[in-house]
Amino acid sequence: MTADGIKELLRVAARVHDGEALTAELMAEEKVPARLRLLIAAAVLVAADRSTSKKAIVDTAPAGWSATNRNHGAFVEEVQHLVPALVKAQLNGRQGAVTGADLRAQLDAAQASVQRERTRRKELENELRHVRQYALELHRRLQPEHDAMTRERAQKVRTLRPAVDPELLLRPSEAADDCGGTGEHGDGPADHRD
Repeated sequence: MTADGIKELLRVAARVHDGEALTAELMAEEKVPARLRLLIAAAVLVAADRSTSKKAIVDTAPAGWSATNRNHGAFVEEVQHLVPALVKAQLNGRQGAVTGADLRAQLDAAQASVQRERTRRKELENELRHVRQYALELHRRLQPEHDAMTRERAQKVRTLRPAVDPELLLRPSEAADDCGGTGEHGDGPADHRD
């Protein structure tokens, strides 16, 4: 096996060109490195405008799911997130076109945002529940004291009613006569002083 696995991959390509089916066994027989298979699978999926999910990459490689996930899980995640940008840059003639990889990246970002908001909401709900419990307990403890203060105030304080001035109840003309007020022309007692 060569260090980079290119010769092995080219032997697989020749056999597939001659009509042989591409299988995990063929890749293993030619000893194509798993990382190279996964990298090419991701590039192929992006170029074909297909989903670059972990399962799609592993199935396209082809490789066994459990062994790949166990031995190369972090590599698959890295390929899943980085290769789409590389392929898109290489296919710069398709600028402006939305690819499946772009949509997947947008969906992943939206799902991460929704998850952050759900976590934040749950934290705030827990905090609010704590504040509500505190306020309810405080109310329960202070209610008897408040009731006692209200009863004491009701016993000490008498309800006052406003006193009505009897002069305000008289008609304006009667009030002026009783006070020695002035008439219409200003001829009251103050006007006759010498």
